[in-house]
Amino acid sequence: MDEKEWQTFVTVVAEGNITKAADKLFLSQPALSYRLRHLEEDLGCPLLLRTNEGITLTPQGEVFHTYCRRMLEETESLKQSIGEMSGEIQGTLKLASSINFADYQLPHLLSLFTKEYPNIHIQVKTGYSSHVNKMFNGGEVMVAIARGNYKEATNTIKLFEEPYCLVYKQEISRKELAELPWVQYRTDASISAIVESWQSENLPANLEPAMELDSMVTCRHFVREGLGWAILPYLGLGSCKDEGIYVEPIYQKDGKPWVRSTFLHFNEVSTKLIAAKTFIDYVRDFYQKQSPVNIEY
Repeated sequence: MDEKEWQTFVTVVAEGNITKAADKLFLSQPALSYRLRHLEEDLGCPLLLRTNEGITLTPQGEVFHTYCRRMLEETESLKQSIGEMSGEIQGTLKLASSINFADYQLPHLLSLFTKEYPNIHIQVKTGYSSHVNKMFNGGEVMVAIARGNYKEATNTIKLFEEPYCLVYKQEISRKELAELPWVQYRTDASISAIVESWQSENLPANLEPAMELDSMVTCRHFVREGLGWAILPYLGLGSCKDEGIYVEPIYQKDGKPWVRSTFLHFNEVSTKLIAAKTFIDYVRDFYQKQSPVNIEY
């Protein structure tokens, strides 16, 4: 039994579904099922129960999952301890990031970081923030950057907050807005809830989106071409905020702005791994010195 098998099992548990785990591991479903059967044969007990909703762990599976996570952590710790003997900061950083942060902040951040620490090998996974938290809680990654009000990890640093903004080609009254196409994009449930709450407080209750798109980027392009209006978090504005588009932070009934915070999540194990700890310290210091948000709200 080796690192590959430990990581396979941790990923399967994190995904809760064989098909999704196979995609994540770049395996066919039969190949993954074969690996899992082989593990169960080696250990002489069932590890997973397959249901219509996905998979659940048997009691033996729970013990083995804890073992796999511990072995992955200890293996990484061993590699980094040996690397430290050379006097260089090196090792592997397993990082998960929300899609929007990965689009608008992460490339530049990692470019600066790798120039300063070229011997740290970085593995990145992206997804909706809900999935990023799932990967972190499942032990797939050491550090996670996620947005929104999800359950906090053992240690959490708020990096910054950004307002949600009404975006249209020009300033317009709420009455006129209700008569124009509403452009909505597919996102995680926390953003959808905020957009729907603002819409119900400011526009007719029966108003429905005229256009439902797959991504925030596509939504932004539609707004920029005057095809409708949208609610976007500030980072999602992209070039819109520099092209004469009307951008207005939105507010709750009590006058407080609707905002979305970005958090850096890590745990005690992460702080003992030199690559992860170096990244945590770097990111914290980076956002203490500057903010990506330059709009008043």
